[in-house]
Amino acid sequence: MKDIVTSFGAWIQTLCDKDPEKARQWLTTGYRAKKMQLRFAPGRGMTRSAQMAAVQTMDSMIAPLAHPDKAAMVSLFLPCEPLQVLGLFPYSCEGFGCFLSGTQAEGTFLRYAESEGLPETFCSYHKIFIGAAEKKLMPKPRFILSTTLACDANMLTFRRLAEYFDVPHFMIDVPYRTDQGAVDYVAGQLKDMAAFLEKQTGQKLSLSALEETVARSNRSLANYNRFLTKRANKLLIGEMTGEMFAAFALHILLGTPETEAFTLQCLKDAEQAPPAEGVRLLWHHTTPFWVAPLRQVTDFNRAVQLVGCDMCFEGIQPTFSEDPFQAMAQRVVYSAFNGPVSRRIDKGIQAARQVKADGAVWFCHWGCKHTLGGAQLAKERFEASGIPCLVLDGDGCDRSHGGEGQLATRMEAFVEMLKQEKGEKAL
Repeated sequence: MKDIVTSFGAWIQTLCDKDPEKARQWLTTGYRAKKMQLRFAPGRGMTRSAQMAAVQTMDSMIAPLAHPDKAAMVSLFLPCEPLQVLGLFPYSCEGFGCFLSGTQAEGTFLRYAESEGLPETFCSYHKIFIGAAEKKLMPKPRFILSTTLACDANMLTFRRLAEYFDVPHFMIDVPYRTDQGAVDYVAGQLKDMAAFLEKQTGQKLSLSALEETVARSNRSLANYNRFLTKRANKLLIGEMTGEMFAAFALHILLGTPETEAFTLQCLKDAEQAPPAEGVRLLWHHTTPFWVAPLRQVTDFNRAVQLVGCDMCFEGIQPTFSEDPFQAMAQRVVYSAFNGPVSRRIDKGIQAARQVKADGAVWFCHWGCKHTLGGAQLAKERFEASGIPCLVLDGDGCDRSHGGEGQLATRMEAFVEMLKQEKGEKAL
């Protein structure tokens, strides 16, 4: 399968230079084939909930390629419920950067983006997408919606893409502070975004349908929070990519019936799972799924499991307003990724205790200043709280970054240390 993917990715890159439209058609066909494989032959070890998230995410990648006339390009933290109500498809920049890397088709797009002036230190998820867009593999969206949360690359990427595609762009400014005033400010912008959508589509946004959709989002996040508590004493093996599929389900696809069904299935899977065993790791930031030696440590391994990722739980709050605009604004403003990095660390420590993690991994994705800048503080704070913390440096989707062996070696040493500590505590 690896050889097939490698060959397919190389062919997509070569074909894109000659006929971008045909390359896009074949990419869409490849993603549809992968969706069928995930639906009917997901492989041994994949839980039902992980399968549901994977299929749902594949659908979200296929839809903008197949129906760009109904696609709105979005940043990861943008509340997408209004799009769902209007029958539009969220078109994820970060998602396609991740998927093109998974297709092993990222190289030519990274090189092109850098040749067009993007620095090496720019986020590779964004660089891949910009390169693919400007080489015409990615279709033109109806318009672009973005927030300033949580990546500084957002400020450049979506403005650049709006200029390149010559489409309208609506940006939501998220204040650094976390208080009701900031929530009101963002809620007002979300109402303006709703008016923008009505103008662009010629459709009226149903407030009752939006209320129903946002209420579904609130239930889904509450379900996932209960799942995290339940999995504290359960063995649920999975793979790195599963956390990223869940992150997409709980962000750009939040509010859909499919995401609510996914979170309910998470609860069922936890209820049916055997008692916990092995070393339990809480991951922070994106997962470098392309690093095979690292995946061998964590994927479908009873002895070592990832029991959570902050990309999935950063937006969970104790309660949300019943007003849809206030609830969406609360999710953004009170995100653990907003404000000082200490908020993200606090949320991570809370989650580590909730899922009974033996240790935490803080992954410093190359180009993410927020994660890189907070690494040493995170390590100090986690360990002061009694939670061992490993800081890993790498890239979430750029294979040319290298360092695969070192990542795996450091992870293996960290796991061995945690095994020894668990053994000592058991005596």
